Amino acid sequence: MKKQHIFICVLCATTLVACQPSEEQRAAILVSDAQTLVDSGQWRQARIVLDSLHVTYPKQVAQRRLAKALEDSITYLEAQRTLAYTDTLLPPLLEQVDGLIKRFKYEKNAKYEDHGKYVHRLLSTGSNTSRNFLQAYVQDDRQTFVKSYYYGNAQMNQQSVVLSAGGEESVYQGHSHHFQDGAHHEVMTLEDESALSLLNFISAHHDARIRVEGKGDKPTHNWVYYLNEQEKEALSDTYQLGWLMKDINRLEQMQRVATAQIARYEQNNACL
Repeated sequence: MKKQHIFICVLCATTLVACQPSEEQRAAILVSDAQTLVDSGQWRQARIVLDSLHVTYPKQVAQRRLAKALEDSITYLEAQRTLAYTDTLLPPLLEQVDGLIKRFKYEKNAKYEDHGKYVHRLLSTGSNTSRNFLQAYVQDDRQTFVKSYYYGNAQMNQQSVVLSAGGEESVYQGHSHHFQDGAHHEVMTLEDESALSLLNFISAHHDARIRVEGKGDKPTHNWVYYLNEQEKEALSDTYQLGWLMKDINRLEQMQRVATAQIARYEQNNACL
């Protein structure tokens, strides 16, 4: 009786093991689950399932190949969606730039400059050489710059510029250089994100009186002036142009990547 009992237990255990799906079958189930998710538009969840297949069943080469083909198809579908997205958003942004850029002039010294720049017509540097002021422009590579100019009899070694308006204050720092022509000239340059942040402050406080304080390397090395209405308008316009250019640059980069992904997928699957 005891031997019969042992035999039955062994038989049951063997049957249970035999009924368990193999690694290949379990991997195939994951591929099937991922395909169902793809068909229902749940691409992110499908990628998670396929990632788990690669980690859990590294030796199931055939199923992993199927998973890789499915991942490529997801990339293709995502790229098509991205292309439709950028094709929808780019035209109105480009139209806004076309309207706004009429307020700017394009300047480039081909001998010394790699990039030209769009400078607002109200921010002519030529008429500002003997005073303290802010200059801003957007380069043709769509990078935004702000320059804080100091002019005076004493060297200040400009470290930062502080904007104040409506009870708010913001400090900006950049890299500086200076030169002399009888008086001291110092220029501190802010690039891209920090430049856009400063211009955003001006745009947000366009209707307020905006105080500008330049600060040097000593407590006594500082100077103060206020932006006039013309300057506020020009700097606010430059902020708008800078952000439009930044958005267009981002969308065009997305467009280029998506187009390349679509071309690569179609080339790889042309003979299938």
